[in-house]
Amino acid sequence: MPRPRSAPVPGRWSFLAGVIALVLLAPASRAGYLIENVPYPAGVGGVSAVTFTPAGQLVIATRHGEIWLRGPGPDAAWRRFARGLDEPMGLIADSDRVMLVAHRPEILRVSDTDGDGRADTFDALGGQWGLTLNYHEFFFGLVRDRAGNFYGSPSLDSTVTASAEHKAAYPKLPVRGPRNYESVLEVSGHRSEVPWRGWVVRITPDGKFEPFASGFRQTNGMALSPEGDLFVTDNQGDYKPSTGLLHVAAGDFHGHAGSLKWEPGYTAAGLTTEKLWQRLKTPAVVFPHGPMGNSPGQPVWDQTGGKFGPFAGQVFVGDYSKLVIRASLEKVAGAWQGACFPFLGRNETPGYVTGDKLKAGHTRAAFSPDGSLYLGATAGWGAGEDGLQRVRWDGRSAADFRDITLTPRGFRVTFTRPLSAATLGLPASYELNRFRYYYHVKYGSPWIDEARVTVKEVRADADGRGAELIVDDLQPGFIYEFSVPTLRTPEGEPLANPLGYYTANRLLDGRRTVGGTTRLPRADETSQTARDAAAAELTSNTTLLAQGERTYRMFCVGCHQPDGRGIAGGAANFVDDKTRLAKSDADLLAIIDKGNEAKAMPAFGAILSPGQRRAVLVYIRTAFGGSPAGAAGTGR
Repeated sequence: MPRPRSAPVPGRWSFLAGVIALVLLAPASRAGYLIENVPYPAGVGGVSAVTFTPAGQLVIATRHGEIWLRGPGPDAAWRRFARGLDEPMGLIADSDRVMLVAHRPEILRVSDTDGDGRADTFDALGGQWGLTLNYHEFFFGLVRDRAGNFYGSPSLDSTVTASAEHKAAYPKLPVRGPRNYESVLEVSGHRSEVPWRGWVVRITPDGKFEPFASGFRQTNGMALSPEGDLFVTDNQGDYKPSTGLLHVAAGDFHGHAGSLKWEPGYTAAGLTTEKLWQRLKTPAVVFPHGPMGNSPGQPVWDQTGGKFGPFAGQVFVGDYSKLVIRASLEKVAGAWQGACFPFLGRNETPGYVTGDKLKAGHTRAAFSPDGSLYLGATAGWGAGEDGLQRVRWDGRSAADFRDITLTPRGFRVTFTRPLSAATLGLPASYELNRFRYYYHVKYGSPWIDEARVTVKEVRADADGRGAELIVDDLQPGFIYEFSVPTLRTPEGEPLANPLGYYTANRLLDGRRTVGGTTRLPRADETSQTARDAAAAELTSNTTLLAQGERTYRMFCVGCHQPDGRGIAGGAANFVDDKTRLAKSDADLLAIIDKGNEAKAMPAFGAILSPGQRRAVLVYIRTAFGGSPAGAAGTGR
């Protein structure tokens, strides 16, 4: 049976703490990759879109509303193609004279009709979603399918401001479309106040607007797969237990209730969280919040034919937290699901790459004609950096996971290089655990129903590049975590990234669960009695420190970083800024509980028990700043 939340899997967390430390603190990439900063015009702001023309010219859009072109060739000059756009978030370059742009109000065709290198015609192709002056109303996209249909996603509204004056003025500001302040079921931090916010929408070639799928929060990444399937990334938060790569089909509901008020035939009568959960389509690939980042952006498929390394056909996603995620997909019982792995990590001095440091804030990506990966970053939401980077492969591959796929009795793992038979065929080399999440309106979710999965047998391939793992209990509706720090090549080299996650929404025989990789909370898990019991379970400082390190790695490392130095302009630097931990325990616990809107710090009161919040403060003080008078381990 799955273990209760308050009882950690035996031996797991001491082992996994070492694994995550290896992934996040040790070198987090692989030999053969070079990161280069790409100069672009000064003062134009963060990169909000990046693509290439058919002729190979590099094109970027900026948060300040401009489009710039360069190339082809690394020494070519930049030229400004257009300006005056409203925070463009997506580009399609038909040529160096015609660009299709997604910005807040609409989709535009921006054209240079006289050939002078600057746009002179701006044609609106569609934009029938509602619009207000809320700062968080983005329009994410842009993709175009084989039939010529465009897809994008108007994001939900976020909190307006902490200013009482602005809050008083806000309802009187201009609005496009009707405004509806009604909450669906419960009040949540992100809202859909005007039509179609929180939806993916489609614009046909003749300009017809069509709502396509609902239940989204902040779909800060969108792409079509080589097969023509639509995928988006969504961000963790209310109704969203974790981030992930979502497959989107017509009529889908992806979890956030706020968007449903615009659904044809919507009525609040009889609607319950359970009914929403029964409709829910969970991510094809869950990116577990913390170990696999906290805010993913645009997915791109490697179709370089091997120019970018041994991961042809896989998906790469930049995350805001100094991380690039690698994912793979397979169809199981008619539905997409798959695995994810760290690719480029948050490390300041990664030993498996050369060149420049990976920037925080990467949410845009594109493969160039030469097979290198371009990453666009924005300081944007308070914790990133403005910049443009290029990642190149030099033909050498470190030992690493290649893929994880499902089998009838377990999983098949493959690797980029042959591994030692002594470790590859040993069941003890594979630490397998599973977990899932709550589906609720609260911000995020803890990992629940955690359980160890025993590897009963390993059937290793003769060439050392793969193995089938036969497990004792394979169930749908869970995320399976693979930790393999003891695997070695014949030369004794460990894997570059010994951590991976497989999302098993379905099994090969078609078995699946309601709610995918989530379930509804039970009353006995959310009552004050249960929360008091969770707080009481942590008594000694030794226990607090171990629990606190686990919690930090799961929920805090994405912003505050493994070394506690945070991200410039955003998440607190505990090491160098001594004022951060000079606050009292009560003040710091209140910030963890309630969040800090001004610093984009989410509230963790719904995710962490009082005991876990106390434990993570003990860990932070011990690891990064020491303890003031009245240590967190002994106070409340």
